[in-house]
Amino acid sequence: MKNLFHALGIGILLWISGCSVISAADSTIPRTYLLDIPLPTVSSPPRHGKTLLVAVPQSAPGFDTPALVYIRTPYVLEYYTQSQWVDTPARMLLPLLVSRLEASGLFGAVLSASTSPVVGEWRLDTEIVRFQQEFLTEPSQIRLVLRVQLLDMAARQVIATGLLEIKENTPSEDAEGGVLAANQVIARALNEVVAFIEKQMQP
Repeated sequence: MKNLFHALGIGILLWISGCSVISAADSTIPRTYLLDIPLPTVSSPPRHGKTLLVAVPQSAPGFDTPALVYIRTPYVLEYYTQSQWVDTPARMLLPLLVSRLEASGLFGAVLSASTSPVVGEWRLDTEIVRFQQEFLTEPSQIRLVLRVQLLDMAARQVIATGLLEIKENTPSEDAEGGVLAANQVIARALNEVVAFIEKQMQP
């Protein structure tokens, strides 16, 4: 009987040790996050027959990375080591832009430069100038600066350019809080891009 209890004790200790090893290993795996914005569906016929090509968004130096970027002091970029985006913010932004512009009903067709070889009558260029969590205030904030440019491809000229800046307080002072605020910032940015383009289409 003593041998049986001894064996059971050893087995339990090994099981607990194994769980500890697994937990320790799991804690070193970075969490991967998505930009996941609920988008409306198209509810009305297109107001214009034009075709818009959405170019692949660009990123300023330091932001073309899946890492979550934050700053604690001005001019110094830092990156979370245990949290990251599933892809670069610029690449994640492209399908969101296409879907939001399709739902706006502004165009006869909205094309993505990543999948369509067709050149649209108009083209939208965007660049992420800043997309970072800023620990310069309390609570911290997510700050997005997005440069937008609308071009008439037939006339080969720039229709309009703009610089959108959006900030959102984070619900917690960590990467997860930054991700939640980042999704809200992107949702607001998509609406502002639509409003920017709609203004250019007014007679």
